[in-house]
Amino acid sequence: MTQDKIRTACIRIPAEWELHECCWMAWAVHREWSARDAARIKRDLTKVVDAIARFEPVRLLAPRGRAFREASKQFADCSTVTVIEAPVDDFWMRDIMPTFAIHTDGGQRQVVAIDWNFNGWGGTPERPVRAGDQLAKSAASIFGVPRVKTSFVAEGGALAFDGRGTLITTRSCLLNPNRNPFQGEADRQQTIASEFKKLGIQKTIWLEGDTCEPITSGHIDGYVLCAPGNKVLVESIDDLDSEPPFWREHDLRLLKQTRTSHGRKLKVERVLAPRKQYLKGDPDSFAASYLNVYIANGAVIGPMFGDSERDELAGKALAKAFPRRKIILLRIDAIGTGGGGIHCLAQPMPA
Repeated sequence: MTQDKIRTACIRIPAEWELHECCWMAWAVHREWSARDAARIKRDLTKVVDAIARFEPVRLLAPRGRAFREASKQFADCSTVTVIEAPVDDFWMRDIMPTFAIHTDGGQRQVVAIDWNFNGWGGTPERPVRAGDQLAKSAASIFGVPRVKTSFVAEGGALAFDGRGTLITTRSCLLNPNRNPFQGEADRQQTIASEFKKLGIQKTIWLEGDTCEPITSGHIDGYVLCAPGNKVLVESIDDLDSEPPFWREHDLRLLKQTRTSHGRKLKVERVLAPRKQYLKGDPDSFAASYLNVYIANGAVIGPMFGDSERDELAGKALAKAFPRRKIILLRIDAIGTGGGGIHCLAQPMPA
């Protein structure tokens, strides 16, 4: 199926807890990392790949040469991990890769890849756009599915879907001029919401996010997690050593007052964040969110941070939200130091 034969009105972006064919990840650490940090990141990546591979196939992208050989050797004994050569240079696949959706037309159902025009989180001097950021353009050759083009810039970590036509996102990210600059008198928020409607999103809930967050500019997956039954888990900061983002309570109230595309009230539950004293590395850049998780077939795989009380509370909150799934919490301090979590590493392909 080619782009011109795809009717965007027939697209549905599934919820993350729907059945997956596989999970896409990458075995690629950019050269900006020191050799010591790269080794630590690969240890964390191995933990996450192994955990996900227990529940669904993992297709692991790796660049040609040493990294491909290393990944092939690392996972040689795991029958559910397939290493695939691809032009990747980073491991944040939630943002760099396309988002997979379902296209149904005339009784025919097919997976398609939505290209959000990822521009390296705004293409800032701290993180300029790279060749590897264009991975979504290779949807047909690498992922074996047709690509759907969009007219604006977004990234997977900025988007939370309920699978029934509702999207939660943040103004701090999608309305940031480094993603979607001002164009005359046009209302960027309304324009982007209208474009989402072409992809089956009938209701876009705009939270404020966090304008002070470096790189991602306040990704939704840093503090919000959608769950079945119109549930939404939201990170809450309760720590004498840490001040919550300015808009956090506003966003909580807004979610409680908002209805989904089907007119249902959201069931909002707070999940306490880990306390700063337990975090490794620089606490100001460390991604310490219990809600940045990967929802696999039969499991929820998330982080823990050594704050035993909060780790336990987070595990219970996830078990309550996903009662038929096994909850697996991993220490991934090297990944956290890089500013991301488990959700940031993995992109599900729907069955």
